[in-house]
Amino acid sequence: MAASLSLPLSLLSYLLVLSPVYAATAPVAATWSDSTFGPDGPWPAIEVTLGSSQRIAMYPGREFQSFLLTSNYCSYNSSLPCYTTQAGLYNEDRSGSSASIQWQPGSDFMFGVPIKGDKATSWVDSVLFGDQTIESASLALVGKSFMEYPDGTWYPLTVGCLGIGAPETVNQSFSNGAEPSTNASLLPGYLWENGQTASNSFGMHIGSANPRMPGSFYFGGYDQNRIVGEILSYKDDYTNQIPLKDIGIRVVNGSSPWEFESLGGLLASGNSSINSGGLQVSVDGCSPYLSLPRSTCDAIAARLPVTFNERLGLYFWNTQDPKYTQIVTSASALEFVFLGVSNTRNVTISVPFLHLNLTLSAPLVEEPTPYFPCYAGPAPAYTLGRAFLQDAFVGADWGSRSWWLAQAPGPNIPPASVVELMQGDSLKASENDWQASWSGFWTALPPSATSAAGSSPSRSIDAEPAPPSGGLTKEAQIGVGVGVGVVGLGIIGALIFFFLRRRKSKTEENGVAPNAAYPAPDRQEQGYYVPVKNHNSLEITDMPSIASGNPSSMMFNQYGQPYPPQPYPQTFPQPYGQPYGQPYGQPYTSELSGVSKTTPTELPGSTYEPQLLDGTQVVNHTPSPPSQASPHSLHPSNHDTDQPPPRE
Repeated sequence: MAASLSLPLSLLSYLLVLSPVYAATAPVAATWSDSTFGPDGPWPAIEVTLGSSQRIAMYPGREFQSFLLTSNYCSYNSSLPCYTTQAGLYNEDRSGSSASIQWQPGSDFMFGVPIKGDKATSWVDSVLFGDQTIESASLALVGKSFMEYPDGTWYPLTVGCLGIGAPETVNQSFSNGAEPSTNASLLPGYLWENGQTASNSFGMHIGSANPRMPGSFYFGGYDQNRIVGEILSYKDDYTNQIPLKDIGIRVVNGSSPWEFESLGGLLASGNSSINSGGLQVSVDGCSPYLSLPRSTCDAIAARLPVTFNERLGLYFWNTQDPKYTQIVTSASALEFVFLGVSNTRNVTISVPFLHLNLTLSAPLVEEPTPYFPCYAGPAPAYTLGRAFLQDAFVGADWGSRSWWLAQAPGPNIPPASVVELMQGDSLKASENDWQASWSGFWTALPPSATSAAGSSPSRSIDAEPAPPSGGLTKEAQIGVGVGVGVVGLGIIGALIFFFLRRRKSKTEENGVAPNAAYPAPDRQEQGYYVPVKNHNSLEITDMPSIASGNPSSMMFNQYGQPYPPQPYPQTFPQPYGQPYGQPYGQPYTSELSGVSKTTPTELPGSTYEPQLLDGTQVVNHTPSPPSQASPHSLHPSNHDTDQPPPRE
């Protein structure tokens, strides 16, 4: 009996030993910061801990290394508040690492805005991501790099960018000359190689700050409820350029704030160099804006109450225009049309205008300023950054060199439905409804709201309404009726005039005096009293009191009936009961740095000596005179290749 049980017991023991190996793999969730960051958002960010205690918030989205701003970054411009400290700075002296890596990557960790300055320093340190520790993570330390805007002004970076892996790569090996090479791990590759996750992969939806929508990020899996509709599939790097076929505007529900319900063709409008195949763009979580051709931004802006700011290459919302409130609260969206799996089928990702009402703050502007995030300045590549990724899902299976792009939902998100992603798996979308996910957060405008602001009733721009078969339109019938009435009144007036002239002649002829019963002291007419068309008509001149709703000043219609003025409300209430106007009550922290895949442009020459850290001691130098380019500027004409911009 015992012998007969030996094989099954041995097999059972074998299975018990192996079972924990399979049960141990699970998606690893990111920890999102309770704060939001950036002078051009604000934006959600992921919190990680480097070494033993350095907690730093970072935007997710960089392939290969994670880019960190270092503790000496603030020493290069002491007249400005160091906005970078709010997300956290990395001090390599506290890392415990003694790695000396010769290779220096460019500090260009975003595509949508140029980065100027020195190269980064390659480094390694442990990273606590969620509840898992990645040893010897591949890092790039940024100490002297800045974002450059169209007028040549340099602005400090404020948030680094988290590495999310790379195709068919789990680690990087850096040569140190004669010394042994240094191994540096990519975050998802390390988790997969050490049996923590079932695949070298990630799934990401960054969420938004207004309305507050928590982000979702997993290594080794994804939240299925963050995917709505058809999924676009691509190969290799997720930052590789893909074809954007068109951009349009669509009213999803309610009346339209425009003269149309939907409008396409904005991508190539006014630009003959963009053909029917569209424009090649990158998707980049490190970059903040919709970095597009000026012609495209202008075509979109022509339908919005915005003003272009040449200095920053961005568009400021005209908040006093009634259309501003209508558009940014309406159930309408900017649509990005991509070529689907078949070249006969398009896939659209919609970004509601509520998410395109972002805020600029210091150091980019002196006061918080609502803006539309189409960036029309110089850029290393046309890029759909975080402004787009508020409403898009991105994921990748690095092991199979595949990545995906899809529509993400609005704030009405069901609890997470986390799916473990095995190597070679395909993503599956939820069955949730995208429009319903925005219910209660946007406003389906009633017809009265759009007409109150002086807009015509909403209709499609594509076609005029056809008249009823065999007859005139309603408007034409009204016009004919008015015309007939005017002609009739003219005939009657002529007859009365003829009759009175004739009567007057006879009276004078017979020597009869005017009728004393109908005196007309202020009139020249003799005989019958001529009635005034409107006895109560008044000429109103007290316009300020009318605008303020003073009941003593009334407008009168043609029938002599008064009606009080109805000033149009400047704001609509948002879902939480607070009126829109300035979306955020206080300035937010400064913004994320810029980047491109190209080698960064080096700093021009100068005689300014840098401030550097010698251990923990800062060596002080006399600063150069402040730049006059901007109250918060760092101008390239003042700098050396190896020197930081001067303090102001």
